[in-house]
Amino acid sequence: MKKLILLLALIAIGCNAPVTEGHGFWAGGEGDETFVAGPSESTDVYNQFMDAHNAQDIEAIKSLMSEDIQIWHADGRQTEGRAEQLESLQSWFDQTNPSFNPFWGMPYVGVKNAETWVIAAHVTTQTIDGVESNSSQMLDLRITDGLVDLIIVYNRDILPPSDEG
Repeated sequence: MKKLILLLALIAIGCNAPVTEGHGFWAGGEGDETFVAGPSESTDVYNQFMDAHNAQDIEAIKSLMSEDIQIWHADGRQTEGRAEQLESLQSWFDQTNPSFNPFWGMPYVGVKNAETWVIAAHVTTQTIDGVESNSSQMLDLRITDGLVDLIIVYNRDILPPSDEG
């Protein structure tokens, strides 16, 4: 019985041990970083963020962004600050009436710096000059204190189906 109690105690201690190894790599900043799976609450933030974008609800989007959010766009532009991003979003909404269809997401956390991220992807449909187009975006979103404070955007255009068969 003592051996069983000791074994259970060791298992319990082992389950609560801090993570010292992760997977993958990030070779930027202060040395290499590795990652482990993150909390599902982070994915909830992403889903709320995308729902607010689909509703084109600027106030809801604002409530999910930090004041000093940064967006690194796929074309190399950078947006600095919530006010600049919200102004840009409103213009984009007015001009193209975009919609977003999320299809994948996973939260992760840096082992060394404990930053929480979500990597996720969605298809964006927008209309420009009466022509509908689709593209697929993958986003890395850093979530700090429940707010999105950095977004790195990757883009892939989706060609329309060919009429040739």
